[in-house]
Amino acid sequence: MIVGPLIAAPLIGGFCSAALAQQVDLAISGALETDLRYRLETVEAGTWYQPLTLPAGFSRNNNTFNLEMKARGARVTSRSDVDLVLTTFPNTSSIDELARRDQVDPYRLETHALYIEAWDVMLPGLDLRVGQQLVQWGAGDQFNPTNNLNADDLEDPLRFGDQLANVMIRADYRPRGTWGLTGALVPVFKPALLPPTGGLALSELDRIPVGEEELRWLLLSEQGFADEVMGFPTVVGDVAVELPESTAQNMQFAVALDGAIGMQDVALSYYRGRSDFPQPVANHTTQSFEAACDPADDTDCISGMLLTDVTVAYPRMQVIGLNSAGEVNPLGWISDVFHPIGYRMEFAWIIPEDTRITLTNDELDLGGIVQASGEYDHYGLSGERPAVIDSQPFAKWVVGLDYTLTRALYLNVQWVHGLPDEFGAGDWLFPGEAVRAAGVDGDTLTCSAAQDGSTCAWETTRPRIGDYAVAGLDIRIGDTLCRVFGLVDLSGATTTQWSAESGKRTTTEHSWRDEAASSAVLYPEITYNFGNGLEMSGGALLLFGGPDSKFNEPAAGGDQVFGRARYRF
Repeated sequence: MIVGPLIAAPLIGGFCSAALAQQVDLAISGALETDLRYRLETVEAGTWYQPLTLPAGFSRNNNTFNLEMKARGARVTSRSDVDLVLTTFPNTSSIDELARRDQVDPYRLETHALYIEAWDVMLPGLDLRVGQQLVQWGAGDQFNPTNNLNADDLEDPLRFGDQLANVMIRADYRPRGTWGLTGALVPVFKPALLPPTGGLALSELDRIPVGEEELRWLLLSEQGFADEVMGFPTVVGDVAVELPESTAQNMQFAVALDGAIGMQDVALSYYRGRSDFPQPVANHTTQSFEAACDPADDTDCISGMLLTDVTVAYPRMQVIGLNSAGEVNPLGWISDVFHPIGYRMEFAWIIPEDTRITLTNDELDLGGIVQASGEYDHYGLSGERPAVIDSQPFAKWVVGLDYTLTRALYLNVQWVHGLPDEFGAGDWLFPGEAVRAAGVDGDTLTCSAAQDGSTCAWETTRPRIGDYAVAGLDIRIGDTLCRVFGLVDLSGATTTQWSAESGKRTTTEHSWRDEAASSAVLYPEITYNFGNGLEMSGGALLLFGGPDSKFNEPAAGGDQVFGRARYRF
């Protein structure tokens, strides 16, 4: 294909001109990669009137050309790192699109780096870097709660820990020794890149995001009444994204002080900006009177639907970070056979902005029961708009150990408290929960009319900030690398529901081992290095747990197997 050379030619020409004019060193490298994925089973979510499906079969076939160039002079360097990705699957839905090459043979550009860096700017030891770049902080292995300047890139689940480059200004000052100060300024906010399967989360209408449980119960009872009694189920309509304005007040910035104490690396950091994962800030409900019946069951009919349009936004936050990494050898005094144990500790104290949701609706007519247009008037005990995220600070951290048992065996284990998509207070330190599943049982008419919901609504919740055990094992046999990576959710869950026998709500705790709360990921991979820059690998991404679990919900995309070939030059 000619696109690669057309892109590379002017870049190479420009770098070569710079090299001749300034007598700089020019280095060019790159890679070619093909990546094929296959989904083992069809993943389904939603209902017959709003079905959401990921079919079994080939789910990805990317072919990537990477080109990286560095030009280095006496005091200035520049770097570009760009991927041209052919996504293979035609993106056509009409006859007109069959005449468009970008639809039949789609591709995209990914810019990982495009910056200029100068050393000793005005002061000895003061370096300045400007342009598209990654500024990655933290000591954890792939889990870095203090690393917030770049948005998370979750487009590819096999490349967990990737981030999106962004245009920023970075300054490093290291006057002497091992200690240094780093500052970064990001003019324009960039949100996290979500996985293409994330749209299936729209079926999870029971996961009401408000923090006040009494209001959640009431909303569940009203949804149940509208659906079961009046035939108007609630579904998600449009989802609007509200990005922050690109103003001076919305710029992100961070500073970090890092160095060494003895043989241990330490760093203290501060970040002010926003969470890169969206939170709902408004719901507006309209009504459709289009009746329909299930094609597979003509007795299952609806009178219409309540369409809820959602607006999501990105709350402000501040993050104070502390991390340390190094090696210890507590058994080294016994024998040289004992190798040092590497350790990693990363702690983030996160101060979020209070974020509330506005609930509004057009006039709704549920069989003669009319809800006037306007803002929802049952905001629970507080009488205020419900909080999605309150201002209570919370913590995330990573504690990990890695050990090289032999030249052929490497082990890495971590305790992760809080994944990137988890936000807001709620763990065994601070109260707060996230709904994983909910519904109604019993007389929803009476329950809803009482404006209470407690006698019919049930919920299964888990902490907003979960705990996870992560382990990885590398086994190297000649030119073959066998890698097994696993992640287990240790958070547990809680179910609350009304008990007619006791006349009150009861609570059931579920251990992480119980079926109602268990969830895990297993990622085996085998890679063979042929030499001369060529390697091939194959493996699987296997997800365990129920449809309401952390890792095996429909939005995760289901189990997949993959094969990859990569040539570096």
